[in-house]
Amino acid sequence: MKKYVMQEYTIEELDRLDDAALIALDWKNLKCLNGRLLELHAEGQLGNETLAKLPRKPILCIDQIERIDEDGIDASFSFPEDAANWAYDTEQSLEMLFQDQLDQLVGFWGSRKADGIGRALSSGICTLHQSLDFEAGKKITFAMTRKKWVVNKTTGTGTAIFDGAILDAQGELVLETKKVIVGILLPSEIQALRAKYGGELGVEAGADASTLSGLQIPIYDEGSKRIEETESGITVNATQAISPELWPLRFHFKGDPVVPGNFGTHGMIALLKEVASEQFGVIAPIFKSMATKKFSGMIFEDPKQIRFELTGVTHTEEGSVVAAQASLYLEDAKGDLMIEAPIYTFKKLTVAAKGE
Repeated sequence: MKKYVMQEYTIEELDRLDDAALIALDWKNLKCLNGRLLELHAEGQLGNETLAKLPRKPILCIDQIERIDEDGIDASFSFPEDAANWAYDTEQSLEMLFQDQLDQLVGFWGSRKADGIGRALSSGICTLHQSLDFEAGKKITFAMTRKKWVVNKTTGTGTAIFDGAILDAQGELVLETKKVIVGILLPSEIQALRAKYGGELGVEAGADASTLSGLQIPIYDEGSKRIEETESGITVNATQAISPELWPLRFHFKGDPVVPGNFGTHGMIALLKEVASEQFGVIAPIFKSMATKKFSGMIFEDPKQIRFELTGVTHTEEGSVVAAQASLYLEDAKGDLMIEAPIYTFKKLTVAAKGE
């Protein structure tokens, strides 16, 4: 049986430990974690090889967790000083990449409470208060407040519910999300879903993320967009091919590849931005808010396509463009539905010109 070293540490003290010493710690009871511990967790080296893991870099954008306890989590991330060390295209929209960090932190908190695998389930209103773009050396912090931990008496796992916020260096709100809900599932439950939906091909883990540059978060495929005028507003559809070669699958999660749900959200937002520009003349639209987000399925690595659908798209008097509902469907290579209902749904997805 593995023997854990029980001791309280500061971030500075953790930084002085080598990997062997870090692996010997009881990570589930530490009150703070340095970046290397988070990387070891993502690699499955903290006794979590078959259990929940953080995503690997570059999807993981958390440098350290300064506080984690029953009440919440404080964590931080700093953009590299040199843009050449940033894995993504510096013009890439980042709000959903960092929304994903909020979900990951809640899942990490839940994985300390129960053995299992975390999956984001839903969230309430999400609002962007200021632009969230690459800025060399800029530091942001994540502030998570626990609302509830609901134990599943049948499986021994549970569901964590938090409010989350991203703050700038001055403590001003950048993005906030209410009721971030992440469930901890048994590995057998994930395996059953993989068997049902064909996600059993496996994906080779990616190389060192420090070698990556100019990455784009995948969106809908060129030429796949279809627009229809309806009585309730515009309806828009577009598709994106999924295959084991899709780069996010190499980093999210090791041994359990799945497309990040918030990357699907990003694709939906990108589609709405394009519609806002082309159909309503909105100049350089940015994400503003969504009322709710719900994930009821996962995008595994088996070849297929996903279909984005925006319905009830209208241009408001205030200048925003709103999709009353946005949905993501799983389809096979022929375009037939694999599941009748959408696996992602969003309400009141909103974009607007910057500054409005």
